[in-house]
Amino acid sequence: MLSVASMLTFARSPWLMRIFPVLLVCLALATCSSHLLLPQVTTPAQPGLRDLSSVQLIAVSASNDSQASAERAALLTSLLRDGLSLRGYREGSPAQLRAYYWLGLRSEPVELSTDLPPPGLLGPYQSVHRLQEEHATLHLRLTDLHDQVLWEGQVDTDLSPAWNSDEQLHKASNALLQQVPMAR
Repeated sequence: MLSVASMLTFARSPWLMRIFPVLLVCLALATCSSHLLLPQVTTPAQPGLRDLSSVQLIAVSASNDSQASAERAALLTSLLRDGLSLRGYREGSPAQLRAYYWLGLRSEPVELSTDLPPPGLLGPYQSVHRLQEEHATLHLRLTDLHDQVLWEGQVDTDLSPAWNSDEQLHKASNALLQQVPMAR
């Protein structure tokens, strides 16, 4: 067992005093680099939503989602179906409410320039890499059968890099569905 005196000596050691600021910087960088999803409820739950639980999912094609693949659309439908069922809504007939959903995509170019001398006698050159960064806004609108909005929300997410877009879409749908009121 370490005595209190030996623990105080260890706490004052130069090694620990140097590593502590490094750990603080690493923690700050990790906090800044994580993307927090902030869902927005644009129309709070209306009293008419309280007693409705049978839902019909309706995919709406946004004008800018022509880039959306069939796999992404199928994944989104599955995520929303599963998430709504966890909130107490079941997909069935006759439907008491409609769940309209769409994914608005935005793509912006990203250019990475690299100015490195070549290994041979060719002289200086510039290498430019052109990439596309993809962002999306997931919208969900719950309406009655007369299309009166009972609840609406949205969440913004990044879909880049492409190898991680399914996971990002999953996180975004979970964050948005957490805002949907539970069905009775």
